[in-house]
Amino acid sequence: MTAISANISQTALEGLNRAKEQATAASGRIVAGPPEVKDIVSLKTAEHAFKASATVFGTEKRLHDRLLDIFT
Repeated sequence: MTAISANISQTALEGLNRAKEQATAASGRIVAGPPEVKDIVSLKTAEHAFKASATVFGTEKRLHDRLLDIFT
């Protein structure tokens, strides 16, 4: 169980980091101006990727809690 949990958490953390890097790059290009559509789309995509990765953390916690309920 620990290996699975660590793997899920690691995957979610990597997703959060990638989304942060994408958002940082896109926002930097937008600030440098003039804003381009592809940069705005990239920023929005990073937002959705960040939310999805954060959801993985919540799902992992519910999975872990459920497994504890089953084994206790």
